[in-house]
Amino acid sequence: MFKAYNFFIVNSLTRKLPMCVAKEISSSKLVLKESTVMFIKLNMVFAEMLSEIHEYNNRIKDTGYYLKPIHMSTRRLLDGTVLKYYYYGRYWYRVERSGGKRIRWIYLGREKPSPILPDPPRNPLEGVVVKKYDNRVEIEFSSEEVLREVYERLSKYEKRS
Repeated sequence: MFKAYNFFIVNSLTRKLPMCVAKEISSSKLVLKESTVMFIKLNMVFAEMLSEIHEYNNRIKDTGYYLKPIHMSTRRLLDGTVLKYYYYGRYWYRVERSGGKRIRWIYLGREKPSPILPDPPRNPLEGVVVKKYDNRVEIEFSSEEVLREVYERLSKYEKRS
């Protein structure tokens, strides 16, 4: 079911992207159907904070923990279409080295695993899920606030081009 209020917000935020369609899938989640151009722009927002994540991981590497800002997975449908899922957030791992070169990554969850770790940098896309088909994407925002923040950041790129 489409919600006119959310559709209005999306259109007012995207100005140059009038073709996007917002669908409310729960009381707080919104889904946009976009072209792959939007996925490229989201990656530009993600790239802004990537150096901060690298610096953070360098600071905590002696603790054995690692913060991964994105999780990717793929799924092949019966018709052969490949779906790619991109989950933006904070995914914590413990890195174990055994023997010489063998590394084992152990997923710990989305919460900071130890209180002695410094607070991680904020991921501006936290709560965003992208489902990428061949030439289109569905972008799911965890809330209207996340949608607003992402589109405010995207507006910087609209002004440059």
